[in-house]
Amino acid sequence: MFTARLSDDYFRCLIEAIPDLVWLKDPDGVYISCNKAFESFFDVKEEEIIGKTDYDFIEESLADSFRENDKLAMAADGPRVNEEWITMVRTGESRLVETIKTPVRNVSGELLGIMGVARNITARKNIEEALEKRITALTKPIEDSSGFSFEDLFNLDDIQRLQDEFAEATGVGSLITRPDGSPITRPSNFCRLCNDIIRKTELGLANCYKSDAKLGKLKKDGPSIQNCMSGGLWDAGAGISVGGHHVANWLMGQVRDENQDEEKIRVYARKIGADEDEAVEAFMEVTSMPFERFERISKVLFTLANQLSGIAYQNMQQARFINELERTEAELAKTRNLLSNIIDSMPSLLIGVDANCTVTQWNMGAEKATSISRKEALGKPLQSLLPRFTLELDNVREAIRTRSAKSDCLKTRTPTGETRHEDMTIYPLIANGVEGAVLRIDDVTDRVRLEQMMIQSEKMMSVGGLAAGMAHEINNPLAGVLGYALNMKKRIFGDLDKNMAAAEECGISLNAIREYMVKRDIPKMIDGIHSAGTRAAAIVANMLSFSRKSEDKFMLHDVSALLDSTIELTANDFNFKRNYDFKKINIVREYAADVPEVYCDRNEIQQVFLNLLRNGAEAMMDKTFCDEEPRFICRVKKDRKWVVVEIEDNGPGMDRETRRRLFEPFYTTKDAGKGTGLGLSVSYFIITDQHRGRIEVHSNAGSGSCFVIKLPAEEAPVSMN
Repeated sequence: MFTARLSDDYFRCLIEAIPDLVWLKDPDGVYISCNKAFESFFDVKEEEIIGKTDYDFIEESLADSFRENDKLAMAADGPRVNEEWITMVRTGESRLVETIKTPVRNVSGELLGIMGVARNITARKNIEEALEKRITALTKPIEDSSGFSFEDLFNLDDIQRLQDEFAEATGVGSLITRPDGSPITRPSNFCRLCNDIIRKTELGLANCYKSDAKLGKLKKDGPSIQNCMSGGLWDAGAGISVGGHHVANWLMGQVRDENQDEEKIRVYARKIGADEDEAVEAFMEVTSMPFERFERISKVLFTLANQLSGIAYQNMQQARFINELERTEAELAKTRNLLSNIIDSMPSLLIGVDANCTVTQWNMGAEKATSISRKEALGKPLQSLLPRFTLELDNVREAIRTRSAKSDCLKTRTPTGETRHEDMTIYPLIANGVEGAVLRIDDVTDRVRLEQMMIQSEKMMSVGGLAAGMAHEINNPLAGVLGYALNMKKRIFGDLDKNMAAAEECGISLNAIREYMVKRDIPKMIDGIHSAGTRAAAIVANMLSFSRKSEDKFMLHDVSALLDSTIELTANDFNFKRNYDFKKINIVREYAADVPEVYCDRNEIQQVFLNLLRNGAEAMMDKTFCDEEPRFICRVKKDRKWVVVEIEDNGPGMDRETRRRLFEPFYTTKDAGKGTGLGLSVSYFIITDQHRGRIEVHSNAGSGSCFVIKLPAEEAPVSMN
């Protein structure tokens, strides 16, 4: 069916009207049809190629190339363009052709074959190469004359036409040569004597070149005029230069006068090996001209040569200017692209505004932060794009007015309730009389948080420095308070003889005194004094742990065993005031088998574990459990150089603010009188300062908390002495 359609008269007329080579193949590379241009190029008839492939009538390497391009076009399912050199069969001439191969499908989408169209682009390619060469020559520095020639500077077709018209108008022969006398153009109006006799001999041609080279030497005062060093006819010449560099000779002549006779021609013909009679006959055909006229024509030639020199120089100057302009524009485009890439690669928001706070620049950072594209932002008021900067517009205008940079810190609350911190710097711009500013906005939330953590760490370190001095100052009066309270109880409620004797001396019954005090709750007050004093002593002991570092008790311990013993100790804890029973909390143990022992102080590590377990137990009492029960998951594992202990609960969790201040001294979320705020601070210093480990917490409100402790594995502590 496809073949039948190809025989359609309309289609046949169409492909025959195309001057390019046109052919059709099936998907296997078998020829189906071709046009007359194809037949002529390959010197083959259509009926001779139908049913055959390229391998049947061209060399294998070229056939391989054709077939590969066919396959690529079918694979791409679209036109494929390539350039290739092919040779005309009849003439052997190589042509560069541009081939377009397009898959052909029927209305059902079935692949029927490949349609190829090849166009001869040899001339176009030669012109392009010549133009490129000319541009290269024109744009080279004049000082470097080695790289360009007359042919590179001018269109030779135009020069040939000018030379032909000059020769025809003046009746002289004319030729443009290189400085050495070798021809550049075709001879114009050359006489038979020179063209067909003298230049046909080796010596005569050499003499012509020598004479032409001498005539074409650069002169400022006029043309060179002399008898030809070859045939003796009158010749003239003028050099063509570019910036002082000799590039060509424009020659004219082949004119005889009364001083030139037949005998001289015969002598010269014998010298160069030419036929004397033919030379004389040709000599008589040479144009005769008075010397005065020849001289006037040579001056015109000199003027034209100078004009060509000037045009060539101007062309080079103009081409260099254009080239420099293009190079500058390319450099500017490259610089603009580089600056744009630098601006877009910066994580900061960089926003340019004019004096009216209308956006003129919007970098990639601004796009990402606001989800507003550059195209949408440009030309819009800044406050409409970033309403939170409305209050900063006065600072922008002030920076532009005073031409001085301004800085500000911004706090922004996101829709999720998170507080973000931003630093904004306003840089004034004055360019070409247009005023504006650049706003640089950096999200410094992480930096602010780090600074807060450093402040917290410094506070914790300062407490350690104060603890030793405070302990001695507090312990002395505290010991007196506890001692006096104990003695008061002994002297009132103790069965001592001295108590009885002192009461009798005062005429008072000791039992009556005791009864009075009981009724006035004095014993409870004494017990309260003792309890408060004992609690104060515990606080002082905790504070001392900030400043004491003793490795006397550091030994290798199995952390899993320490955690188990702490859990057993905590299991006996029942807090009446908080109304929790640790035995009712489910304990899940996930201990890895390959965990090494660690150097640590057993008591201090257990103190940390006990503190975390008690805090977790108390926190879980604040949560109402429905489908689950209170639970601790205790994990011990190895992670590279660390032994990691995780104590995870399913309590109420904590918010960001609580997590941030959790290890801060004296910070507590408990009611007044129910917590000192030192437990986790002490734990922090035990782990980080005394055991060179790490402690951190992972928690979100409503989803429990997980404390992670990392201790160096099998590593003896560094001496603190």
